[in-house]
Amino acid sequence: MVRLYGIPGCGPCEIVKMFLAQKGIPFEFVNARQDPKAAQKIAELVGSPTAGVVLEWDGKTEAIRGVSPATLNAWYTRYREERAS
Repeated sequence: MVRLYGIPGCGPCEIVKMFLAQKGIPFEFVNARQDPKAAQKIAELVGSPTAGVVLEWDGKTEAIRGVSPATLNAWYTRYREERAS
């Protein structure tokens, strides 16, 4: 399962939620407004909760700034390759 760190209503977060759902990837949304550790993780990795998202899966963590189809598809390719090996 993928953990998505963000805040409700954040544009990049909502885009990533839709992307994960479309790809059939199970995910858990971690609300940084309610979880201080999640807020700290986002601040350390992307600077601001609206500047990007933080994804965790299988012991890996990746910050994605500038959420776009290209960055999401690149992440998805890495995700699939790592899960296959």
